[in-house]
Amino acid sequence: MDFFTQNQLFFIYVINLSVIAYVRYTNFGFIKKILIAAVNYNTAQQVQKSEINKKSITNIFLSLNFYISAIVFSVYLLSNRNLIPPEINHFIIFISIFFVIFLIIYLKAGINFLFASVFKLKEIAVDFHRNNNISYRAMGIILFIINILMSFSSISNTAFFTGVIIIIFFYLLRILRYIKINLSKQMNSFYLFLYLCAVEILPILYILKILTLYYNPTN
Repeated sequence: MDFFTQNQLFFIYVINLSVIAYVRYTNFGFIKKILIAAVNYNTAQQVQKSEINKKSITNIFLSLNFYISAIVFSVYLLSNRNLIPPEINHFIIFISIFFVIFLIIYLKAGINFLFASVFKLKEIAVDFHRNNNISYRAMGIILFIINILMSFSSISNTAFFTGVIIIIFFYLLRILRYIKINLSKQMNSFYLFLYLCAVEILPILYILKILTLYYNPTN
């Protein structure tokens, strides 16, 4: 990973590892449960109700691990495609990517609660938001491993594409989880359709359009 020096990577991964080690030491088995909860709705419900999940320090640390892992992976993606101008300060890029990820996550959450308030479906919005938080924390743990492989192994390209597949998998899982929550509560199908189109599908189409214009500026 040419963007970071070895010392910078070492510092970043020490933070990641320290965060995961702390959570594992103070709440043994919780990380495993988070990973299972990301793909199993019933386990996610159990995690939401558990006292461990309500401990703010645990949530903060796992969220911190997600943001760091997501930023490092995003930097690798952008630098691998030569989308990072070499003259821009690395710290500015790092912080900028953090704010973009943070903004996307909380903008989606805000729209989710806005739609829920209009249709009076706050229960669904809260359930979906909590499930998303579990999904982000699980993804952060997996991306940390992917980042390690990209940085220090001979299978960096394979690890990178595996990471892309994992992100797509979590994204599709997010949509399926939302549909499951709505169907299980037998709520408004129009609300479900509106949310999926406005918050999940349209942003992806816009991102693809922007990337297409970037690679084909004359079109």
